[in-house]
Amino acid sequence: MVRMDSAVSVTASFALRRFTLTVVKSGNGHGTVSSSPTGVSCGTDCAEDYDAGTMVTLTATENADSMFTGWSGGGCSGAGACITTVDAAKTVTADF
Repeated sequence: MVRMDSAVSVTASFALRRFTLTVVKSGNGHGTVSSSPTGVSCGTDCAEDYDAGTMVTLTATENADSMFTGWSGGGCSGAGACITTVDAAKTVTADF
């Protein structure tokens, strides 16, 4: 509550909500998943927080002895790039 008996300055601060995008690797093959914008580098870092509404492209790279077979979860499917909008906490699975 602000009492208005003289000139008063009020500041309101807002921040974008952030949600976690998590990548899970499954199958008996091997590979990595990277993201654009940067953040996910799954080999080692398989989760990242992004501002709400961020469109993230995930790219799978199979090792020489393996084959990437596709995506599931987070609105992704097929074996091409996974493009998902981070509007809630999401988990995407990459099958190698």
